[in-house]
Amino acid sequence: MAPASHGLLGRIQRANADAANRFGPHTAEVEAFIAATAQLTPWQWRQVLLVRAQVSQVSKEGSTSPDSAGSIQAAIRSSETRISETMARAGEVLFDTLAKKSDDKQVAAWQALTALVMRSQLPALKFAVHYAPFAAVIPLSGSDVLDPRTRRLISRIEGLTKEQVLKLAARWRIEPEASRALLQAVAKNRHVKSEEAVALAALEFITRSTTGDEGWSAVRTAVHGGRVLGVLTDLGAEEVAELWAPLEAVIPLASLDEVEVPLPAAGIRSAVGQAIKTITKPPRARQSATPAARPASRVPALYGPNHAEVAAFIKGVAELSPIQWLRVLDRRQLVSSVTREVAMEPAGVVRSILAALDGTRDLDMYTRCRAFSAVERAGSALESTARHDLEQIRTVLAPFEPAVRFEGLNGGGFAHKVAAIDKAGWQRVAAGAPEVTVDAVAPLISAGTALIDFFGGRSDDEAVATWHAVSALVHRQRLTPIKFAASYAPFASAIPATNPRALGAMVSRYVTAVGRLGASQCAMLARPWQLNEDLSGVLARAVADGSSRAGEEAAALAAVVTVPMRLAGTGGWAAVKTAALGGKVIAARARLTGEQLVALWEPIEPAIALTSLNAPAKARR
Repeated sequence: MAPASHGLLGRIQRANADAANRFGPHTAEVEAFIAATAQLTPWQWRQVLLVRAQVSQVSKEGSTSPDSAGSIQAAIRSSETRISETMARAGEVLFDTLAKKSDDKQVAAWQALTALVMRSQLPALKFAVHYAPFAAVIPLSGSDVLDPRTRRLISRIEGLTKEQVLKLAARWRIEPEASRALLQAVAKNRHVKSEEAVALAALEFITRSTTGDEGWSAVRTAVHGGRVLGVLTDLGAEEVAELWAPLEAVIPLASLDEVEVPLPAAGIRSAVGQAIKTITKPPRARQSATPAARPASRVPALYGPNHAEVAAFIKGVAELSPIQWLRVLDRRQLVSSVTREVAMEPAGVVRSILAALDGTRDLDMYTRCRAFSAVERAGSALESTARHDLEQIRTVLAPFEPAVRFEGLNGGGFAHKVAAIDKAGWQRVAAGAPEVTVDAVAPLISAGTALIDFFGGRSDDEAVATWHAVSALVHRQRLTPIKFAASYAPFASAIPATNPRALGAMVSRYVTAVGRLGASQCAMLARPWQLNEDLSGVLARAVADGSSRAGEEAAALAAVVTVPMRLAGTGGWAAVKTAALGGKVIAARARLTGEQLVALWEPIEPAIALTSLNAPAKARR
């Protein structure tokens, strides 16, 4: 090879080597981490900051940095700094990527980044303290190839109760010979990551129930167990027994071994014989079964009686464009300016419910229903402290103790506490919650679970509007038409819930007229009115079969969007109620006499004349 070519090839190879190691030996992980932080959703960032706050309550390794993002960036760019060149390069890229994020998010990402850059030089527990906030949202490389014993230990740690954590926090001492053997074995197996994985899991789950020195001691004991498991093959039986003694009372070492129970010989022969008979048996002739001879077992719909509408909404809401979302939020503000159906579930309550749905995914439906009911009651009580006494609030929070305390708590703080409850904690909450009807609650839980990933990337206003709409769809038959309209109106045009063709021509013309109301017409509809008992009885009998509900819903949906643009406040709500009454009357006109129809239409007549709803006469040639 010519010298010039050799020199060029050498420069290319050196440039490639520099690029592959520009952030140190863990460049690939650092680059992947920086790219992943830019893609985190607001919900994931909230989880990161929540875990960071939990770790700071037990850590003695300085998980909370006194420096701000600005001072860290100044130190990176300064020539007189103790930050290494590799760390400075990684920091510049990270802060440029997160330039629009808040100060606490940038600092949390910086601490995790420093731990990644120095991963091979830090003790496992110190690395875990800095990286634990991101462990769930940005998993480390190698976290999916742990040995079976380490996986089972992490699973046991996730299910620890507070009493078991306090046992792990007890003081313990290892004999010098066993301790020396452990250090020698660890030195031979520095590539093993079991201690690191256990430390990350312990910091996430143990800190949920125990804080302070006790929490830190329990974390260190669990990490010691991960270290022993990583070098188990290099230790003798007596050394293993001595080293595992601090954990034996809570997590016996034998429970981490997978025991396979072999089938007896008779069982094997029976299974083989049954398989041979199944294979060699001639196929049965197909028999035509009539519906009377073979009744079909009907499986209840996942989202309840309105399964089709709810499924269409779940699919449609994920496909809305930014412009459509602006219209949804604008309509929600319009509706809230007149409606008396005040949202019983503010943002804090909705976030608490969503956290409960996410945390109970692996539990059975009965347990999920009871936990859901407990969260809904507690969140609503905390958000409406003016209408509840303190004893009542403490009563509804009783199932959550000791994970959630009442002192200094509101709806938003309750949501963060609920998000930190583990699987065992949810089982305790469900056990202390009142009885619920599963058939009534399960469809809403299924619909909310289907939207969990969607809610994670949305603002509080969007999440609240979506939750109210899907709740109204699931419980549509239980809500009055005007209450359903107040909850679903923001999405009525983007994801229609009524079929215009099913309304009939006259009802459709009335709904169109409601959508074109002017300010003077809304003022006329807002005038007080009252039906006498005879007319009320006639109307009640006419709509008893529910056939007029679709017309009343359509009129109410049009009114709660149109009227607020003309008339706000109490007058607007009165006009909406009158417009909804018109939808009910015109949909039930076939069951009314002419005099009854005119009498019932009297409150609406000044704004929308009854004769204007008749079919237009055909023009003569």
